[in-house]
Amino acid sequence: MEFITDLNIHSYLSRATSKQMDLENLYKWAQFKGLSVIGTGDFTHPVWFSEIKKSWSLLSRVFSG
Repeated sequence: MEFITDLNIHSYLSRATSKQMDLENLYKWAQFKGLSVIGTGDFTHPVWFSEIKKSWSLLSRVFSG
């Protein structure tokens, strides 16, 4: 199985990054670019981690099928 990935995406909470880099836009652009896996190192930021946790059930449904 082949995966097209970007494992170094930064959120809107990183310096010099677009304020549009929220989970919804990351999902939209991943679909547009044909990415099947995305990863972020910003999960250590408390605000970003909280957003990921809140969205986890939605994201797992979207990416699983």
